[in-house]
Amino acid sequence: MKSSVVLFGGIGLFCLVVAFIYGFVTGFDELAGFPLLLLTAGLGFMLWWYLRSTDKHHGVMDGDNPEGEIADMAGTYGEFAPWSWWPIGLGASAAFLFFGLAIDWWVFFLGLIPGLFFVTGWVMEFNRKRYAH
Repeated sequence: MKSSVVLFGGIGLFCLVVAFIYGFVTGFDELAGFPLLLLTAGLGFMLWWYLRSTDKHHGVMDGDNPEGEIADMAGTYGEFAPWSWWPIGLGASAAFLFFGLAIDWWVFFLGLIPGLFFVTGWVMEFNRKRYAH
């Protein structure tokens, strides 16, 4: 985790410096590059802060051990449903949403209806019928 902290802190700092250099070269008139580089720097700093704060609560992680083996990280990573059809519908509605961004706003808003339905179904999948907790 310590290497990830350094990596994302470096990405945030690099993008911040590059953003101001880019803004200076373009005279801060260009409305895509400078703000997006600032947002990228903010994302790097957010990940840096999150990983740094969670690193304080954990000891040495398996990925930080230079003599560790891959088998040391074995274990359960979560519970996944291989029988689930919800991601397919969500993917189709996401494609419809992006198609709506290219065509017109009413297509986008029309695609929100199945998108919200499939997100809700996927989230609530283990709370129904035989899989309820």
